[in-house]
Order: sequence, then C-alpha cells, then structure tokens
Amino acid sequence: MKRTLFEYDKWVKVENSTALFHSLKSIWRQRNFTDLTDELEENETDKNYQPFLRFSNNEIRANNYVGFIQTANDLVEIYPKVFRNCPDKDKNDMLRHIFFWFNYCSKWKFPFSQAQLDRFSIDEFPELIINLIANQFLETVSNQPLTMYQPVEEAMQTPRGSINFKRYIANSLVSGNFQNIECDYEPFLFDNKVNRVIKYCSRLLMNQTRFAENIQMLQEVVFILDEVEDIPCNSYEVENITLNSFFEDYNKVLDSCKLILNQQLYSSNTYDLSQWCLLFPMEYIFEDFAAGFLADKFSNDWKVEYQKSNEYLSSNPKAFNMQHDIFLTSKSADRRKVIIDTKYKLRSFDFKNDIKKGIAQADLYQMTSYAFRRGCTDIFLLYPNITDDINEPDIFEINSGFSIDDKITITAMEIPFWTTENLDTMTLEIKLFNTLKTQLYKLKTESPNR
Repeated sequence: MKRTLFEYDKWVKVENSTALFHSLKSIWRQRNFTDLTDELEENETDKNYQPFLRFSNNEIRANNYVGFIQTANDLVEIYPKVFRNCPDKDKNDMLRHIFFWFNYCSKWKFPFSQAQLDRFSIDEFPELIINLIANQFLETVSNQPLTMYQPVEEAMQTPRGSINFKRYIANSLVSGNFQNIECDYEPFLFDNKVNRVIKYCSRLLMNQTRFAENIQMLQEVVFILDEVEDIPCNSYEVENITLNSFFEDYNKVLDSCKLILNQQLYSSNTYDLSQWCLLFPMEYIFEDFAAGFLADKFSNDWKVEYQKSNEYLSSNPKAFNMQHDIFLTSKSADRRKVIIDTKYKLRSFDFKNDIKKGIAQADLYQMTSYAFRRGCTDIFLLYPNITDDINEPDIFEINSGFSIDDKITITAMEIPFWTTENLDTMTLEIKLFNTLKTQLYKLKTESPNR
C-alpha cells in the first residue's frame, strides 16, 4: 500500500490499518526518530498512543509529522500542510522545500543539502533518502579511505601497549593463565569502528531498497569495505565516535548512519530494517528554520538566542519558566530586545477581515505576559505565508495600566516560507531576508516604548 498524505488533511482508506497502527506504536515507544526529549507529554503513559496518524476504522489521517513511514507492506508519505491547496504540486519540489528548510535548521541534523537533491529525480521519499545516503557512502569511502587508531583489548604472551592489571587479575590470575597478559593498544587499522558502522548500515539499506541503482551503489560500498569485519552496531556506539575535523565528510556520513540506526527496531534478523521512517514535527522545523535564518543573516546586528529560558514568570515563588522560541538583543547602544514567537498555523484566506487577524487570544495573552516580565516592548509573531503574495503585517498595541506612556507592540506577520511555483531558493531567501529586515529596521529607527 502506498499513500500520500498532507498534515491535517482528509481521511484516506487503507487496507491493513491494524498492522500499520502497531508499527507506529513500536516506532513511538522507541522514540529515537527525532531529538525531542522534553516535549509531547500528552498520553505519555498510554501504551496505545502514537502521534503520527489518526485511525478510524480502515481510514488514516495525518497529524503534524512530516516524512515517511515504510513497513514491510506499507509506504505512507506525509507532506507539509502548506501544500494542501496545491494538488498539482510536484513531489520533488515539495522535497526541495523540505531540504531548503533543513539548510538553516540546527536542532534537526539532516546530512543532506538542496544541491544534492537537485541531482536526483526519485518520486518516493524513502528511496530518495536511501539514494542520497548510498551516494554519500560511496563517494566518501572511495575518495578518502579512512584508516585510524582502533582501541584493542587482547590477552597476549608478549606485552604490547599498556598492561591492564585489573583485567589481568580478573581473567588470567584467577584462571591460572599467568602467561596471558591483558593488554590495551591502538593499532592503525582500516578495520575500525567508523568503517564497521558504514558497512553495517549499507547492509541494512540493501535489504530495504527496491531500486537497482541503490542496490548497486551499496554493494560497491560493501566491496570496498571487504576487509572490514561485519559487526552489528547501534546508534549509541555512533554517538561515542569522535573524529578529527579533517574528516568532515565522515562526520556527515555518521549523521546519516544515526538516521538509519535510530529506526532499527528489535528483530531476530541482524540486518533487518523492516520499519524505516523519517518523521519531523513541522512546528519545530518552522521554529528552527526561522531561528537559523535569523542567526545566519542578522547576527552582525542582533544577538540571536534560540529557546531562551533563563527567567521565570513568577519571581516569588520562582515558578512558570518562560521559554521563548527566539530572543533578539540589539548589539547597538540601545540594547533593544525582541521576543519572536513562531506560529506554524495557516490562517484563513480572509483573516484580514477578522479584527483579531486570525491570532489566538491565548497566544496574545502569553506573549504580553512574557514581554511584561522581560521588560521587552516588541514582539513578533511569525506565520508561514498562505499564498505567494505576502500580506502586510498587523500591529497590535497594548497599553500598560500602570503608565499610559508604556506600551507593548505586537507585530503579526507572514514570512515567505514556501512558494507555489518551482522552488527558487535564492528568490525565496531574498524575499524572506527583506521581510525580516524591514521590520527589524523599523525597530532600529523608532524610539523604544518605555
């Protein structure tokens, strides 16, 4: 079964919903598919809970996760809701948007770039990722074979390296094998941890892909690493590998290996990758993208802090920790502060006719309390664009009840996050830069409200 869904879109019929549901429960229980550690508290103790899809009889509906879920019998691809009203949108172009967003994300490690995607034309999300990984593996191990010092623990009759007396007592003296000296040494080997991980991940993907091109590239990787021992690995081992900055390409390869190993569930088959998924909550992608773009383009004039949370709303008692999506502090003499809150919400096409401009009342309450506590007079609410024509920002002024001269200004604005046309990253970057620059420049030229 192959299905293409959009976030929060219509219900779609499936043939084997029970098996898919149990697969998603397993994926959620493992919970290695993202870097989230402190979110998603709802239904934490519910054994049947999984946040990816909703199920009703034999129908499914996507939630807020974007990516793919591939099991032995099913392939479900989920794309961002910003494309819901573009039924003719090419899959490849939607993927190019996702890769473009990841270029500026720091929290979500995605080891591929927009330029790499432009070289391929594969209309299945998981096969595309496998193609990119296989190509990355092959180029890296072919162009820069990695030989490195490999820690070895071995019992020897002729000492080598350093003697491990603790292990010698436990293993040799106790058993009467006094001649076997436990040694620790580091020979310079091609059969090392990094190459073992790459070889293992290549075998996993070979059992998953159906494309001849992918199989051929992965077979070439395994052939090049023929002298490397076949040993199963896990993501924990990859996390503990440190490489010199000279081997930057191998650091990217290890990021890809973590993507693979984080998906491997328990199986009696060592090389089984029967459940293969890549899932990202779009609220955090939008937030991470905005923070990364601001840090990249505006850090000369502004200090950009992501997820700043060093203050509490209540000072006595110290409670209700505040966490801002993005916090800006001007590097000029006025040290002006701006709280930025990202809202991955598609407001209605006629939101301009609403006096609230499609803004949730709770969001405005929250931002006002944060501004009051921070002594910050400027707040930006960032929304993704709903069409290629960017709507003008909406300004809300909130006067203080303590002093008529004090007010908080909340600017709700769309930012160019996507386009209905084929993606031109340069044009989209320029539009986004100019949109943010215009609003930040206004703050530089206006006197702050005190």
